[in-house]
Amino acid sequence: MTVKSGTDSDWQRWGEQNPYYAVLSDDKYLKANLTSDSLQEFFASGERHIERVYDSIRTRIRREFQPARVLDFGCGTGRLVVPFAMRADSVVGIDVSPAMLNEARANCAERGIVNAQLLNLDEIDSLQESSFDLLHSFIVFQHIPIARGEFLLEKLISLLAEGGIGAVHLTYSNTRRAWQGVSRAYQLLPRVGDWLLNLLQRRPLNAPRMQMNCYSMNRVFDILLRAHCSNIWIEFSSHGTHHGAMVYFEKVARPLL
Repeated sequence: MTVKSGTDSDWQRWGEQNPYYAVLSDDKYLKANLTSDSLQEFFASGERHIERVYDSIRTRIRREFQPARVLDFGCGTGRLVVPFAMRADSVVGIDVSPAMLNEARANCAERGIVNAQLLNLDEIDSLQESSFDLLHSFIVFQHIPIARGEFLLEKLISLLAEGGIGAVHLTYSNTRRAWQGVSRAYQLLPRVGDWLLNLLQRRPLNAPRMQMNCYSMNRVFDILLRAHCSNIWIEFSSHGTHHGAMVYFEKVARPLL
């Protein structure tokens, strides 16, 4: 059973109001600005990302890696589900927003994708443990409260088969001091905190909240160790003042502890 979070309603609103902008926060992806060209660019960016993921895995962990069953956590509108489905036998995408999932289903249908299953986060327990070759999540965990995110990371790793590979993006630091003031303001006056947060993130003032959470990499490494993961490779990234990392790892057969 998955722990519920107050952020679920925010992401349901994002899915209803601005699903593409919620995935990639660029004004051209706002619902009012969407065009066929910007949508094409949106999905092309997903294709480029998946190419980088496969290249990193084949270069650093396993040269002949070709996953048959892929799990994409936080799939949103299907930006990455589509290119995964073109490379794998089957793909499962999971998201907390029903509106996002509906958009993803429409995008898959439009592109003739028939090997993708799209599930709400509530349905994660229906998935069989140790059944996926690749676990992937990109710019998703940063929006999940840390305690819940750590719980979900452990759950997702349990779905990886022995020899399966994970590619999970996590944000670990923020250099902007102003965010500390927003955090305090949110605790005292949630609505004012929302406005300040949106102002700093250059989003519409009335947009749903979009949390940015920084994870302790020490705790993440402990989770990986307990889950018998090894062959770790990290690629660092920066998004404005937030520093993140794409963490690659392999789930091994024998216990490491």
